[in-house]
Amino acid sequence: MKKVIAASIAIATCALNTPAAKADYTEVKQGTAFTTGSVVGAVLGGPIGMFIGALGGAYVAEQIKQVDQQEDLAVALVQAEQQSKVLSLELAKRNAELAEREENLAQLQDLALDKLQLQVMFHTGSDVLTEQGAQQLQSLATFLQKNADLVIHLNGHTDPRGTDEYNNVLSQYRAISVQQALEAQGIEPDRIAVSAYGSGQSRANRGDLEAYALERRVDIDIIKPAQEAMAMGH
Repeated sequence: MKKVIAASIAIATCALNTPAAKADYTEVKQGTAFTTGSVVGAVLGGPIGMFIGALGGAYVAEQIKQVDQQEDLAVALVQAEQQSKVLSLELAKRNAELAEREENLAQLQDLALDKLQLQVMFHTGSDVLTEQGAQQLQSLATFLQKNADLVIHLNGHTDPRGTDEYNNVLSQYRAISVQQALEAQGIEPDRIAVSAYGSGQSRANRGDLEAYALERRVDIDIIKPAQEAMAMGH
């Protein structure tokens, strides 16, 4: 009988070493386990033994199935972990790119502010804002309200006609008109500095009326306090 059992085990072993078994197909392994259990059961106890052996083979087949499922789950977990690592690396890369873009944008904004200068123009001998000038200051006030860290310098100018005393006063009044318009729209007085230059910085040729028109103005410099402190330090 031992020889018969050995032969049955050999049959089962051959079945497990078939190409299908090497390919790790669960169905083939389950069928082999069931067949082996049946053969061994028949040798040991006839039909009843075969039935008992078949049950044992079915149990073994079920265990094989569970093992295969666990292996599949383990593989799936490994793949999920690998995908998670790839996604994490991609996310880190995107965050780095976003941070670089934000830094570049901040640098561009600083550069734009450093070069930004507005002008409000006036009629001859007048310190009253024109309609266009008033609209400019409304837009400027909105911008300043959204950027509370900025301050402005108002620099009044005149064309070279008239006396120096008159032009100095007129340029002062023009700058003050701009200041009052901004304060009326909610800009704090401590964010506004005023200077008056009269016609001292005029570059117009005598009698050039078009050039004179460009000198009846208030220049508005928009500055970050940090930039101003740096400039004074130099």
